[in-house]
Amino acid sequence: MEIRHLRYFVAVAYERHFTRAAESLLIAQPALSQQIQALERELGVTLFERTSRQVRLTPAGEALLVHAEGILAEAEQAYVKMQAFAGVARGRVKLGLLQSLGAYRLSSLLARFHAQHQEIEMVLHEDVTEQLVEQVKVGQLDVALIHVIDDIFPLNIPDSQMITESIAKEQVLLVVAPNHPLAHQPHVSAKELEHEPFILFKPGSGLRQVMVHLSLIGDFTPHILFESGDIGTVRALTAEGLGMSVLPQSVVEAPGKEVAKVNLFPLLPCRKVVVVWHQRIAHSPAATAFLTFLRKDIDRQPWKKMQ
Repeated sequence: MEIRHLRYFVAVAYERHFTRAAESLLIAQPALSQQIQALERELGVTLFERTSRQVRLTPAGEALLVHAEGILAEAEQAYVKMQAFAGVARGRVKLGLLQSLGAYRLSSLLARFHAQHQEIEMVLHEDVTEQLVEQVKVGQLDVALIHVIDDIFPLNIPDSQMITESIAKEQVLLVVAPNHPLAHQPHVSAKELEHEPFILFKPGSGLRQVMVHLSLIGDFTPHILFESGDIGTVRALTAEGLGMSVLPQSVVEAPGKEVAKVNLFPLLPCRKVVVVWHQRIAHSPAATAFLTFLRKDIDRQPWKKMQ
């Protein structure tokens, strides 16, 4: 039983989906299925119940997951201790981030970090806040950039050894196509959205929860026309007039097909961009170097204007 087989098994167990697990592992889905089947043959048990719609752990799979998580955590600790011997000049940082930050804010920061630490490998993983927090907790990620939207989407930290730090904030905006009638009204209430089609980000997203919040205060059931895991797709569909959505101000102002702000009253709350990490990264010089750089870079670069 090899470490990589356990890593593949844990990825499928977390995602409950072979294709998504393969994407997170950067391998082909058929290859992942073959590796899991090989592990099942080696152990003489069935680890997953597979149907056309979902993947579930069997009792044997549940038992193995406990051991696999422990083994992978020990392997990771061994890796980061060796990093300490090697020094900060080398190593790997597993960084989780929201797609809205990766697409529109983080690329230049990573370029500046790479210029100073060329031997440090960056492994990027995009997901929604809830999944990123969980992945930091279990050690799949060293650091994650997530967001909090007041009481609409509060931050739930499941581990006392996890640390958070707010680094920026920006407005969340209700947006429509430029020719939409609501784009030209001086004040719009949540109730006026009752018959509008919604374009939602995938479950676990704070932006999705904001749209749900609007339907609750407007006392209507939202008509969800499209749902996507790609924030660029959400913006593009909105710009085409296929529905309304909510986007961070930085995404609205980024290059691309134009969307228009709706003058919603009262205003939606701002989102806070938060960096989260586990105390275990103290053993990783590379991850500590990135966190130190991030704090300094935020003070020097335009992100500070969001605060």
